[in-house]
Amino acid sequence: MHSNRTKIHWSFTVAEITIFILTIVSVYLSQNSEWEWFLYVAIASVLLFIAIKFFEAYPVAKELLIREDFAAKIANSAVKYGVEQYFNMQDPESQSSRNVSTQDAIKSARQLWLCANSGASYIDPALYRHWPFIEKKLEEGVEFRVVLLDPYSQEKKFRNMINVGGEQFDSKINLANIIKLYNQYPNLEIAFARHGMHATVFATDACLFFDPYQVGVVGDRIENRSFSIRVVHSEPTDGVGLYRLFKSHFDTLWRSSIELSDWLKEVSEKLPENLPQVKER
Repeated sequence: MHSNRTKIHWSFTVAEITIFILTIVSVYLSQNSEWEWFLYVAIASVLLFIAIKFFEAYPVAKELLIREDFAAKIANSAVKYGVEQYFNMQDPESQSSRNVSTQDAIKSARQLWLCANSGASYIDPALYRHWPFIEKKLEEGVEFRVVLLDPYSQEKKFRNMINVGGEQFDSKINLANIIKLYNQYPNLEIAFARHGMHATVFATDACLFFDPYQVGVVGDRIENRSFSIRVVHSEPTDGVGLYRLFKSHFDTLWRSSIELSDWLKEVSEKLPENLPQVKER
């Protein structure tokens, strides 16, 4: 990010110091009757003083002096709404940074929320990505609410059709593992939503991570790697902070979702065989 805001700030600071120095010089010149030089110094002091007061009185005029490149403009706009970090999910190094940032957020979390297509990165021990950190929080008694996309929903069927070229079942959801975790941790709540799963939102009480979904096809499959942003609480002057907005996205899905045990009953005829029995709560 490149901006001359810092240069402008220090320029005004130097100008104020210069006025102070010129004041001392003018006193010296007057005491020594150097009236010609005294006049030059006085004029310079007055002009500097007028310029500083003008820009203080009219902040818009000061903004006109500030030059920012494209990156600075994006950053200054996004920060107001709570964007703290941007991750390019097509870059392995940026992916790694995103994972580390997520795990750090989990470590200090007092509450956890997730809405996602499968949630495998968070609740599937086989992936060994965020699960060890989630597991520790669950064992500490932290509440974790999870909304997953119903693998039998029309929305999922549409994505399946694009990904595998037909009405085939293509889901990363490990139902046996989900039921096992649900039975093991009473503070883990799991539900399924049939519509509206347009992004992964993983939130803690302090920040959230937003990963959008789309249906852009690359190499005969939907390319899910685009970008991710880390968002913190903010109160912008105009509009609404992105933490509040994306957390509300989760809340909407949670209210419209079906709790795990009820969902299993509804889709019992479609389920794979030999699934664990869910413990009623």
